[in-house]
Amino acid sequence: MSLKIAVLALAFIGMVAAQGYHQQQHHYEEEHHGPVHYEFHYDVHDDHTGDVHGRKEERKDDHTQGEYYLIDADGYKRTVTYQVDGKSGFVAQVHREPIKGYQQPQQIHKVVAAPAHHGYYH
Repeated sequence: MSLKIAVLALAFIGMVAAQGYHQQQHHYEEEHHGPVHYEFHYDVHDDHTGDVHGRKEERKDDHTQGEYYLIDADGYKRTVTYQVDGKSGFVAQVHREPIKGYQQPQQIHKVVAAPAHHGYYH
């Protein structure tokens, strides 16, 4: 009989622990952070590879705005401006314009030489 009581007591403790764990799963708490502020920008212009792109971004608290650009392979400059206000999500606008006098960078042709075999292999 004491074995039955011990098993029932353990089962009861297990149910209470599982219920407490289940209640903890549904408790959400928002994280609070201090004020946020940053700015950055960069530009790349590599004549050898033809890689031209850049980006700038600024954030202050829940407002982020920025822009990035790149030169597409077809000679168009693609510029994307974007902003995020609070929980509104990412809102972007894309603009493309042809670049006057654009010439694609010259392709680099690699030549791979195979080893020369002299004699016969048996």
